[in-house]
Amino acid sequence: MPITMDELDGRYEIRTQTSESGPHALDADGLTEVKNGMTWRKDKNGFIWESAFTITDGAVLMHSTLDPSHAPGGQFITDEKGNPTKSIMSYNTVMAVSRDQGRLVLSGDIHHGDTVTHVTMTRLN
Repeated sequence: MPITMDELDGRYEIRTQTSESGPHALDADGLTEVKNGMTWRKDKNGFIWESAFTITDGAVLMHSTLDPSHAPGGQFITDEKGNPTKSIMSYNTVMAVSRDQGRLVLSGDIHHGDTVTHVTMTRLN
């Protein structure tokens, strides 16, 4: 389904489901705003997400960096080997484009080590 960069810009609700459980499971639900194909937000864990979006062949490519270094206390993410870390990690995801009741929906999987996190972004406006 074709999409333009102008149409991509807007406010989104983010829902995540991860294959990992336990104290370091990625739980990045929340809200974000895409502006000029970029977004920045701090999730409820204190992790900082920066993402850039590119449109190609009916899909949206999302390149994200996740910075857990400012999160409080025992908040960590897991690296590609499954070890807890406070280091910045980068992820690339191909987001499928669909519509639900007229609202733009982007969904895709983030692979980090043995863990897969499914991300769904639903445009609010």
